[in-house]
Amino acid sequence: MSLTPCRACGHAVDTSALACPGCGATDPAKKISRQERDLYFSIAHTIVWICVLGAVGWGLWTVGIPRLRQIFDRPVALQPALPDSMQPIAPALSEDIQDDE
Repeated sequence: MSLTPCRACGHAVDTSALACPGCGATDPAKKISRQERDLYFSIAHTIVWICVLGAVGWGLWTVGIPRLRQIFDRPVALQPALPDSMQPIAPALSEDIQDDE
């Protein structure tokens, strides 16, 4: 049975005690409280998720956006030329009118 000071009030408590007899703090022999441990875990979790979201955003910015631009900026495919017998009449008429002027 070894005694250590309570992390909350400094009262001497057994290392296996569940609560401090002086102040009632839970796990008095532990160096860090459950709330502090949960806080550190939450901060670490938040940092990891910020890094993950940053990596996904960077990937979309450097790979996804250029690929989308490449897809949407493709030139329109040229239609094959029609044989002379199937050419529309309207362009030929407009050329004749322009030549007369």
